[in-house]
Amino acid sequence: MNLAIAGGTIVDAAQLYPSQLTRLTERLRTICRWLTDTMKQPGKP
Repeated sequence: MNLAIAGGTIVDAAQLYPSQLTRLTERLRTICRWLTDTMKQPGKP
């Protein structure tokens, strides 16, 4: 499915809507970044 955006080019609809795998991967990266930043903070346990 192709979509024409006003003032732009024709874009394939698959590029506009991320797949579940892409969303899951981004969510996992966000969680890993948060966990890494949390673990690197100095402090007393």
